[in-house]
Amino acid sequence: TMPYMKVVIDTMKEKGIRDDYIVMVGGAPLNEEFADSVGADAYGRDAAMTVEIAQKMVAERRAA
Repeated sequence: TMPYMKVVIDTMKEKGIRDDYIVMVGGAPLNEEFADSVGADAYGRDAAMTVEIAQKMVAERRAA
């Protein structure tokens, strides 16, 4: 799945919907550098951490 993460994000850009979504990637084989390289908004090392990051990002977006 890792090679397709960038494909998905690039396709979202092509369709003009990239900014409508928060894209997060994560898990054991990934890191923040990888997340940055594919254009993700955030990286989470595990499910619990990712939930916390997602809640914060959604709250920030709603406040904007």
